[in-house]
Amino acid sequence: MLLKTACYDQNMPSTLLERVPDLIERRVADETFLLPVRGALANTVEMFALSEVAQFVWSLADGTRGVEDMVAAVVREFDVTEEQARVDVYEFVNQLKAFGLLTEAKA
Repeated sequence: MLLKTACYDQNMPSTLLERVPDLIERRVADETFLLPVRGALANTVEMFALSEVAQFVWSLADGTRGVEDMVAAVVREFDVTEEQARVDVYEFVNQLKAFGLLTEAKA
């Protein structure tokens, strides 16, 4: 989705995930761009362009779903096997968490 390395966090499936509020999200043509806001200014060095599938997963991160919910939604929405969806979703979620764009939802 963003990078081509897979990392698995066995605790992630039951964790509800949500987007961080301090970013600007814009859709231009068929692409979604994320621009993190750090302090008073946006850091234009850290801009992220999301693919169609990545944008779909990003939209699901509303604090009510975990990774396995996202995997199931990707399988329903796109022509992909559950195994491939799981690898891609875990990879993407781990990347979002590493960049500080996604966090665990507060209970």
